[in-house]
Amino acid sequence: MFLCIWKAFEALLLSVNLIMDTNSRNWRWARKAQLLIASALLLLQDSLVNSAEASSVHIVYMGDKIYQNPQTTKMYHHKMLSSLLGSKEAAKNSILYSYKHGFSGFAARLTKYQAEAIAMSVIPNGIHKLHTTRSWDFMGVHHSTSKIAFSDSNLGEGTIIGVIDTGIWPESPSFNDEAMGQIPSRWKGICQGGKHFNSTNCNKKIIGARWFMKGISDQTKKLLQGNNSDEYLSARDAIGHGTHTASTAAGYFVGNANYRGLASGLARGGAPLAHLAIYKACWDFPIGDCTDADILKAFDKAIHDGVDVLTVSLGFAIPLFSYVDQRDSLAIGSFHATSKGITVVCSAGNSGPVSQTVTNTAPWIITVGATTIDRAFPAAITLGNNRTVWGQSIDMGKHNLGSVGLTYSERIAVDPSDNLAKDCQSGSLNATMAAGKIVLCFSVSDQQDIVSASLTVKEAGGVGLVYAQYHEDGLNQCGSFPCIKVDYEVGTQTLTYIRRSRFPTASLSFPKTVIGKWTSPRVASFSSRGPSSMSPTVLKPDIAAPGVDILAAFPPKGTTRSSGFAFLSGTSMSCPHVAGIAALIKSKHPTWSPAAIRSALVTTASQTGTDGSLISEEGSTHKAADPFDIGGGHVDPNKAMDPGLIYDITTEDYVQFLCSMGHSSASISKVTKTTTSCKKGKHQTLNLNLPSILVPNLKRVATVMRTVTNVGNITAVYKALVKVPYGIKVRVEPQTLSFNSDARILNFSVSFLSTQKFHGDYKFGSLTWTDGKYFVRTPIAVRTIQFE
Repeated sequence: MFLCIWKAFEALLLSVNLIMDTNSRNWRWARKAQLLIASALLLLQDSLVNSAEASSVHIVYMGDKIYQNPQTTKMYHHKMLSSLLGSKEAAKNSILYSYKHGFSGFAARLTKYQAEAIAMSVIPNGIHKLHTTRSWDFMGVHHSTSKIAFSDSNLGEGTIIGVIDTGIWPESPSFNDEAMGQIPSRWKGICQGGKHFNSTNCNKKIIGARWFMKGISDQTKKLLQGNNSDEYLSARDAIGHGTHTASTAAGYFVGNANYRGLASGLARGGAPLAHLAIYKACWDFPIGDCTDADILKAFDKAIHDGVDVLTVSLGFAIPLFSYVDQRDSLAIGSFHATSKGITVVCSAGNSGPVSQTVTNTAPWIITVGATTIDRAFPAAITLGNNRTVWGQSIDMGKHNLGSVGLTYSERIAVDPSDNLAKDCQSGSLNATMAAGKIVLCFSVSDQQDIVSASLTVKEAGGVGLVYAQYHEDGLNQCGSFPCIKVDYEVGTQTLTYIRRSRFPTASLSFPKTVIGKWTSPRVASFSSRGPSSMSPTVLKPDIAAPGVDILAAFPPKGTTRSSGFAFLSGTSMSCPHVAGIAALIKSKHPTWSPAAIRSALVTTASQTGTDGSLISEEGSTHKAADPFDIGGGHVDPNKAMDPGLIYDITTEDYVQFLCSMGHSSASISKVTKTTTSCKKGKHQTLNLNLPSILVPNLKRVATVMRTVTNVGNITAVYKALVKVPYGIKVRVEPQTLSFNSDARILNFSVSFLSTQKFHGDYKFGSLTWTDGKYFVRTPIAVRTIQFE
């Protein structure tokens, strides 16, 4: 707009100059006009400069591709931007990305006014956070050696897992390509070079690598390009998050993998023979930030390159955007990927145990919660009275301390009148009194953790830390400083000893690796919980998988003591577990849709722990886990390979689901950029063919329709087994499904009748179809509301 006005003023000034040259009688008038126009040009120039300074990255989302040729699509984007900005050169300088493979659109630097002038979906460039060995044995995937007979086992051979994350450390032994098959002929990706990364860093395991940072602000780019960051301007991973998730999904066999001697064993990913395609869209500023523009470009390229599965361990915070809101780049990118047959697996988030905090809730995404495994790292604290109490640790320093002085942080506070010393906040401890002692600290603030407390104690001259806190799954590394995490009970017992002793002492032991002694799995305390705040009829999370203290590949970061492996916890870690299993399923069933793969995972999941009791959740109540904690249950890779029946969903079904949520055809078309015709009454929110049933507002009676496809024995008779939610009557019609070669797909209905007279909480149950061999379980959640 500004450029058009500029051109008009320039033309007017030229006319005035011409008048001055040809008509001396009007010279005085023309001179005044000339000065006024020149002044206006100067003001306009200032406006242009200021508007350029105020420009920011915006995403122009145009939905499905108009042209099949990517170059034609790119030219169309440039032409559109040239018309807006006034020249091809301005368009070239403004545009950052052209999305031209999986969908159409572009990212460009635009002012607020320029963005408003585009008559289509334009969104600002948002920023998102990452959701940050033994686990596979624990789940029953026993790839015991790299010499295994590949022909007899499903190791994901021939599949391609795309990882949208922080990059990769290619030198890790987890990414060697020994025994890897040939790169699939359908692969269209590249190995993009950059800082400390070139084509030699790709092989038959890492078959492609790309990096995207145009969505990052200029200010942040300067930090990354200067000496203020350890980041690499390439696909190389500086944070470690992407290396960890990639090796969890598809790492090759590595013997004697460990972290400083802990958890030693054979490391491998879920699909050791799957290929990896790396899409670095998240950067170290300050840690793990990813912009919408870069995420969308990563999805666009992954669709073009030919991946089969995408693992995406990042997400939004509450409140969530609508699925037709273009600000949800993950929902948009995953929609187009899913419509192209790519299974997209995302993390549920780390905001648990609070309910309704689950993210990545779009029904076409497989959303994964986190659980514990049966491995722990107990460390003994021997008090001066010869009593031993226990905590956990993964970092005990270089040597045993022996028996040294033990003190409580509040006793050695710099300022006894404040509360900063209780949890050992920075600068709160008296260095003279802390010197040479083990310090006991109590967590009282969300702003403090064991790592920060260990730095405070170390700076004050302390030699060890005992950190008491409420239960929170996952252990943190304190570097070379001895630290042990305990619960409040052990912390209080230790404090009682300190108060009763004139000269309290303690010694800290090295942690040990103990397997099989803890009831597991349990839902991790941090794992975000359902129900979905955006679409309560869609069960989220879909499934749960190991995500606590997961050992996987990690950049050595220049230290000689690094084993190249590290422990991380989060739904970021559970997500690639399921992505690896999805690749195994895809390898065995290459024609299955993403919905079929999700169905296989959900309907075969487990609800019981290692002790035979129901899986519990590590929240404030330690109650039995329900579908809002674990979805269908804890993933069972072996059973998921052969589920018996599947619930399938088409792209059109997802479109009609969006219609049933009350979105108009026009708003849905802005996402899909296809002609959308909402069919009233045919598809309701309850009837999307999910492998779960949620009725969030049961007034009196509700009927839900489902369709199952037989993928087991050609001839089979399945009977319905119902675990009825409390206070609800359930009827299944028909109660028997008879499959044969002519009847592979059958429909059934489930009717719910409330017997309650009050507004109630969710009640849970299940519907299981069984033929004696297969048990196809669908979780049920129903909430009654008051009669009207």
